[in-house]
Amino acid sequence: MEKVNVALLGLGTVGSGVWKMLKENQDVIARKTGKWYQVHAILVKDPGKKRDLEITDARITTDFSQVLTEETDVLVEVMGGVEPAYSYIKQAMKKGCHVVTANKELIAKHGMELEQLAKQCQVQLRYEASVGGGIPVISTLRHFLKANRIDRIQGILNGTTNYILTQMQEKGHSFAEVLKKAQEKGYAESDPSSDVEGLDAVYKLTILMRLAFQARVSVSDIFYQGITDILSGELQLAGKLGYSVKLLAQAEKFGENGPVSGSVLPTLVPKEHPLASVRDVYNAMTVEGDYVQDLTLVGQGAGQKPTASAVVEDLLNTNGFAEQNPLPVKEPWMLSGDDLFPTRFLLLKVRGQVTESMLSPSFCKEASSLALLPAEEHTFIGLILRGWTQEKTDALVSTWDGKVDGIRIRPVLSGEATGSKRSLPLARTM
Repeated sequence: MEKVNVALLGLGTVGSGVWKMLKENQDVIARKTGKWYQVHAILVKDPGKKRDLEITDARITTDFSQVLTEETDVLVEVMGGVEPAYSYIKQAMKKGCHVVTANKELIAKHGMELEQLAKQCQVQLRYEASVGGGIPVISTLRHFLKANRIDRIQGILNGTTNYILTQMQEKGHSFAEVLKKAQEKGYAESDPSSDVEGLDAVYKLTILMRLAFQARVSVSDIFYQGITDILSGELQLAGKLGYSVKLLAQAEKFGENGPVSGSVLPTLVPKEHPLASVRDVYNAMTVEGDYVQDLTLVGQGAGQKPTASAVVEDLLNTNGFAEQNPLPVKEPWMLSGDDLFPTRFLLLKVRGQVTESMLSPSFCKEASSLALLPAEEHTFIGLILRGWTQEKTDALVSTWDGKVDGIRIRPVLSGEATGSKRSLPLARTM
């Protein structure tokens, strides 16, 4: 039986999961692939750290030169961060090693360069686990939708923020309360800024846009906002109006040679939409193509087992067939993702108790729907505005004559049929 020697960079949550899966499922893997996968060396920061693993047949070291040896066939990188992972991966490719990584930040920032280097070195670069954990998002785009023109991607790409928003909307708790609970459960890091500020989802969307649209998209091209200023009151009002609030990653391409847009924003999603019912730490992605129409993938987007599964499946496929990594063909005209939501949710925090009878006809006329939520000294007023403009918002605020103590404006996902062609905003076509 052919032996495949694997070098593992990182033995944290994901790295430990990879080790366990290769050990516990070694017989299943050998039976299905005809190959014996052996981790012969592991790179760690602290060899003396106590781990719930019994490792006797692999070298554990802090020296990369002891990991990347002549016998290494595949390098598996699960250490995270840009450096030194970036340098290690390049060295491995130049020595003729295939590379499997779960590093979303690295692939978002340097994916194009690494794809080109892999092609030059005639090795494979696989990164399924960098987006969606155990959900086969990247494989779906690469292998199962090659004949489709992809028009749109919409997704919940971060489990931490989805858990927080779910708990806030369903239980009425504050952001701070739910974040603390998420950290206690292990759903959020001690420093959750990359998740709650939206950057984690930006990295993932950048990768997906390059694959789906074959366009040179960088992290800085994505317009994004996090969820740190979300109020439980606005989530309650959104629910009354028939929406769930999600940190939505969305990308669109307008025509074969048209512009593209990408954004990660707290967004009101109609409750009948497939993404609205995705709760807690689950991730999901909807892809719209010209022939497949709409396809939704749902699953656990993080965690030891789902992520390790994606890494190991990539590992098993490195020797199965030559991977065709489609390199981006052009730098697209980028639109601001914030410009592409003609419908908005406006939240006003108004001093005093307000009832519907107190709202003027002109105020009500501007909203396609509205709802009120009394608080102790304020009333939250939520309005759905179609054909939104800043001028319309300013006019609505002015009717309260200085009584507005807070304003939030959120995009609302269109209820139009999936698979339909959307036209550019008029302002962008002139």
